Amino acid sequence: MMKRILIFIVFYQLVIQIFAINPFRFALITDLHIQMGNNAPEKDLETVIQDINQQQNIDLVLVSGDVTEFGDKPSLEKAKALLGTLKMPFYITPGNHDQKLIPPSYDYFNDVFGDNKFSFSHKGIHFVGFATRPSQVGGNGVIAHEDINWIEKELSELPDSVRIIAVTHYPLQTGDVDNWPDMVDVLKKYKVMTVLGGHYHRNVLFAYDGIPGIINRSTQKNNEHLCGYSVYTVSDSLHVAEKQPGNAEILWMSLPFFVKEETAVTEPVKTDNKAVRKKRCIFRKSR
Repeated sequence: MMKRILIFIVFYQLVIQIFAINPFRFALITDLHIQMGNNAPEKDLETVIQDINQQQNIDLVLVSGDVTEFGDKPSLEKAKALLGTLKMPFYITPGNHDQKLIPPSYDYFNDVFGDNKFSFSHKGIHFVGFATRPSQVGGNGVIAHEDINWIEKELSELPDSVRIIAVTHYPLQTGDVDNWPDMVDVLKKYKVMTVLGGHYHRNVLFAYDGIPGIINRSTQKNNEHLCGYSVYTVSDSLHVAEKQPGNAEILWMSLPFFVKEETAVTEPVKTDNKAVRKKRCIFRKSR
């Protein structure tokens, strides 16, 4: 009898958590590399934004860094103007290209966008974004100590049941961010489902000491001469698809909300003109 009661309680808690999340969709764009001397990245971004605006069910857009190529103020202002044509709100963090470290150095990102981090809740999910950028020429990314403290404060004030999606530019791993363990140690205290980012210009799944890290393709044309972005569907799981303007979404990963350890499975999927690889990731252990 006691065993049945415990099973019921566990089941009830899972149901409560699932239905606390109101299903929705959002887009993620990254590695725009807008610049004054080359209008190709601008054209790619315009095409991507036009496609996003044509979707009927995208609630918001996340921008995860390398907004410009050189971090100069005119390029940042151009990027802001382009992003301002989105029909839905966008939330932005910088990347390693969005500042200049070689003298005369400058950092205009906050001047143009107001801040380099964000924190907000939407339909039962809390989003938090922070900067990962090098502090010296040729160096790895670094997370400012004050930003780690800020993340800790923001997440500590949330109800225990709230699921969290973090956003930054670099992958949180050795070789990319020097002090990544400091941030991951904080994130692991809370119900962080995943960390989203860019930097590698392709779709990749990493694990940051047990936290799934989803890296996304660039808005710029790839080696198949196709620009694109990511579409995330939040329901009982987090479904990740690549969207190339004018083409159907290609689902490449699904991440269940309430389990942890990862095994990845790939299978061939037919599209209109080619076979692609579809990746399904299953996290088996309870958090």
